[in-house]
Amino acid sequence: MNKTIPITSIAITALILIIVMNSYTTVKAGHNKVATLFGDVQSEPYKEGFHIVNPLLQFTSFDLRQLTYTWDKIQVPSQDKLKSTMDVSVTFRLDGARTPKIFQETGRLEDVVSKHVTPKVRSLLREAGKTVGKSQDFYLDTVQQELQFYMEDGLRTYLEPKGIIVLAVLFRDITLPQVVTSAVIQTKERQEQLEREKAQLNIVEQQAQQQVKQAEAREQAAISDANAKRTHADAEAYRILKEAEAQANANEVLSRSITSELIEYNSVQRWNGSYPQTLLSGDTGGIILSLPGTTK
Repeated sequence: MNKTIPITSIAITALILIIVMNSYTTVKAGHNKVATLFGDVQSEPYKEGFHIVNPLLQFTSFDLRQLTYTWDKIQVPSQDKLKSTMDVSVTFRLDGARTPKIFQETGRLEDVVSKHVTPKVRSLLREAGKTVGKSQDFYLDTVQQELQFYMEDGLRTYLEPKGIIVLAVLFRDITLPQVVTSAVIQTKERQEQLEREKAQLNIVEQQAQQQVKQAEAREQAAISDANAKRTHADAEAYRILKEAEAQANANEVLSRSITSELIEYNSVQRWNGSYPQTLLSGDTGGIILSLPGTTK
């Protein structure tokens, strides 16, 4: 009997310790917990912090922070029946107020991803690829933006009623089929060759334009020089003409000014007072007379 009492005490003490240890729970930052009692999911989640709880409750923790999952090398067919591969990343978070419903209908976070997010991502991506005409169009920014909008809208419509809030969808590492890749490379090489030829042609055209401008400049210089010479010649001719006209006018004035009176006057002015010493008289030989000199 004495041995029974200590065993019972130990059992009771252990039970009390177990009850005490299970009478509280703590929730980490960015998480909440969903409680179940004998399989029955409690409607209200436990938020961050310390909580006194029923020791019979069992808890499942949910991460409410922003999460990003990536699916690698998903094959996406286009309208040309060729399959391209790409990596798709989806950023989302769980609605904390709805984690009890999520746990009840779907399960834990990994169940949410495997049962809802992954199948919908693959399904929507295949449907989105059907709107792309050719595989190489996946490289176009406009096509990628359209795919992104299509995926985001489709995922939000499907997942948000389930308590999954979609934040963003990103595409990375798009790989085209080998046959398309080779064709794209060849096309790019031809385009680069055309660009080089175009650049070379532009250089030739610029050189030709420079030569034309130089020739025009030389021609203009020659014209300017000829005009200058012509102007100089015209000026010289004009000068000569005016000098000739002035000389002619002077001669005319001078000729009009010479009269018999002026001639006689000039003769008188030039007489030194001496008479001719020899006179010739007579019509037929006459007589030569010598006159004596006259001095002043």
